Amino acid sequence: MVTVKEQYEVYPYPARDPEDERTRLITGSPSRPTEIDHHLFGGARDWSQPLRVLVAGGGTGDALIQLATLMTKAGAPYEITYLDLSTASRGIAEARATVRGLTGITFHTGSLLDAGDFGPFDYIDCCGVLHHLPRPEDGFAALRGALAPGAAWGSWSMRPTADPGSIPCRRRSAHCWTVCRQSSASRARRRSSPRCRRATRSRRTRC
Repeated sequence: MVTVKEQYEVYPYPARDPEDERTRLITGSPSRPTEIDHHLFGGARDWSQPLRVLVAGGGTGDALIQLATLMTKAGAPYEITYLDLSTASRGIAEARATVRGLTGITFHTGSLLDAGDFGPFDYIDCCGVLHHLPRPEDGFAALRGALAPGAAWGSWSMRPTADPGSIPCRRRSAHCWTVCRQSSASRARRRSSPRCRRATRSRRTRC
């Protein structure tokens, strides 16, 4: 049986041609700056301050390129760390960033379980990754440990019963916003988009 790393070395995902960055920008949720500001920071974030971002399991770079491009166009400062096991996927992500002339991005090949080595971060994007881990809870713990006080993340993951080849699998995925507030009680508060509320039961978690 092949490992996750072996799979994505042979089949970088999603399939992207860096030259296409000259003619279009792929956008999606959860890493548009406007929805980050709305869902996670209540519209109150000071965007004159650099946004420290981790794209954990960044693949060929869709979330990375979207966020860096929109932040650049808005003139908002950022520091983005890209992290992925696949060197093939990373190569495509780097090439896409080069075509767009994006700066402020640091690329690393490695596991999201080591996220704490690169933080702390104000925002983490981790989409389609945690379900690959033998123990997804270890991934949650690693990401939580990489968050700065008052930070947050956006993510989605497949449920174990989902069939990636079927349309209904989208209904079995969790697409959620998570806000971690460092308080005296160290409580974590989870906010979900309507899509998340349809897909999963809301839970209270602890940082």
